[in-house]
Amino acid sequence: MSRIDFSVQMFRKAFAYCRDYGIKNTLKKIRETRSGFDQYDEFLKIHQLTEEELERQRKEVFTYQPRISVLVPVYNVLDKHLVPCIESVLNQTYGNWELCMADDCSTWDNVRETLSQYEDHPQVRIVYRSENGHISRSTNSALEAATGEYIAFLDCDDLLTPDALYEVAKLLNEHPDLDFIYSDEDKTDDDGVRFYMPYFKSDWAPDTLMAHMYTCHLGVYRRSVAVDLGGLRTGVEGSQDYDFTLRFTEKTDRIAHIPKVLYHWRVREESTAGSQMAKPYILEAAKKAKEDALARRGLSGEVELIEGIYQYRVNYLPAVWPKVSVIIPSRDNYEVLDRCLSSFHEMTDYPDFEIILVDNGSTDENRGRYQQLSDQYHMTYLYQKEMFNFSHMCNLGSEAATGEYLLFLNDDIEIIEQNWLKRMVGQASLSHTGAVGAKLLYPDRRTIQHVGVINILNGPCHALAGKSDEIQYYFGKNRLDYNQMAVTAACLLVKKTKFEEVSGFDEELAVAYNDVELCFHLLTKGYYHVIRNDAVLIHHESVSRGNDLEDSEKFDRLMREQEKLYERYPQFVRGKDPFYSPNLSQHRVDFSLNLD
Repeated sequence: MSRIDFSVQMFRKAFAYCRDYGIKNTLKKIRETRSGFDQYDEFLKIHQLTEEELERQRKEVFTYQPRISVLVPVYNVLDKHLVPCIESVLNQTYGNWELCMADDCSTWDNVRETLSQYEDHPQVRIVYRSENGHISRSTNSALEAATGEYIAFLDCDDLLTPDALYEVAKLLNEHPDLDFIYSDEDKTDDDGVRFYMPYFKSDWAPDTLMAHMYTCHLGVYRRSVAVDLGGLRTGVEGSQDYDFTLRFTEKTDRIAHIPKVLYHWRVREESTAGSQMAKPYILEAAKKAKEDALARRGLSGEVELIEGIYQYRVNYLPAVWPKVSVIIPSRDNYEVLDRCLSSFHEMTDYPDFEIILVDNGSTDENRGRYQQLSDQYHMTYLYQKEMFNFSHMCNLGSEAATGEYLLFLNDDIEIIEQNWLKRMVGQASLSHTGAVGAKLLYPDRRTIQHVGVINILNGPCHALAGKSDEIQYYFGKNRLDYNQMAVTAACLLVKKTKFEEVSGFDEELAVAYNDVELCFHLLTKGYYHVIRNDAVLIHHESVSRGNDLEDSEKFDRLMREQEKLYERYPQFVRGKDPFYSPNLSQHRVDFSLNLD
């Protein structure tokens, strides 16, 4: 692709973005994209493999040398795309592979001529289908020819990095029981010259996968499981890999992620990599894949289109809406609390809840006003004069709770949508779910305060804090539902039995990081936390007790509590976050690249 062609394609994407988000936000996005190109060029220079390293990999002999069958469905592809694809497999530094290609009855003469040149290669198997069956049947023909312990999917115009299968084999020598391995990926232009838009992914995240096909390329799967599943399904062409991965991960949890770009996804004019709207049927196939997954898993839910991002989200619907105990810690904050309670009752459409107000020592005047609010809204009012300890207040509220679920809610939260709590409860009802958080905006209703917590070298931080929610960031981090390492207790929902399983909030963390500690503890029990970006609330942050960063004494206490947190969870020390890539910045919250 020439620089002119590339610019034309970017212009078309910008035009589509402008249609959805307006001129102002499009200009912001263009500036960020241009910066992203420059950042990734620099990143690639830092991480470029040397010839010496590639040669070292070629000479390395692993104790376990699994055969990896690379499956390539082929149909009407230009030689300038097909040949580099094939050569990218032949040039792997790891040797025990086979390339299984299935030509889906191509009508272009060049395809068979090109494939025939590789027929005598001892590691290449070629199947020529007698009729066109589309991508699922074609891939299954390649699968039938495979003999490896593992299979890897490769599109006929894409590229593997030279070390792709080496990195897979290396990981399998450390963990030979793995059934599914996926890597990071990026995009390349039509000529395979420029690389851009890297997707540095999280480790295994089941709810992120239900939101979108994030594992994507490179995907490596144990062949015996793939065969048992019957390979790729017909009827979901366009999202066949996504459907396959949803079904595959229902059969195993032996899953690992390699945080390196091992796959270059070529962007052609009509390519899915360039725009999901280039092939509208892909949307319908993705919807079917999700609906079928819900049916297989015995779950009820609505599959809803997210406008502007061309993805479907799942809104889970329990058979019966369980009772939720809403626990609100507060002290001497009448006006703020009144706004929280009035907005909750005016806007929330949840059918079964109780509110427990926990007061750690309001003045007599405010205690009387709180009692009036309690009577007005039929709340349980717990008054206990003591030093501020957020954890103790929340635990006290949980002891009085009669609901099946606990919602911890700051008194400076304002409700602006009706179905936010139903969406959170639906998510929390899944057996693997730990804590569920909401998207919190500042009072201007445009600026992000919270879409989950990331654990970087600076410590636990709010992802995308201070960024405009009018545009979407890094693969929809503020649009799709994502698994996160932690969510804020300003609005945190958890099933009461799971909360009690980890003994609630740690009362030694009186002020800060108690919510992060709760989430860390739940993670160690195997639960996954989720941020629901479709549950949007206003957070009048720091109204209740001020900003810890503006007071030296409070900042020192903050750092002491952070040290306590990491002493308890050394596996999660600064920068260790299974849901945030080490290739992303460790000192910023905007998902820029780590260039240190």
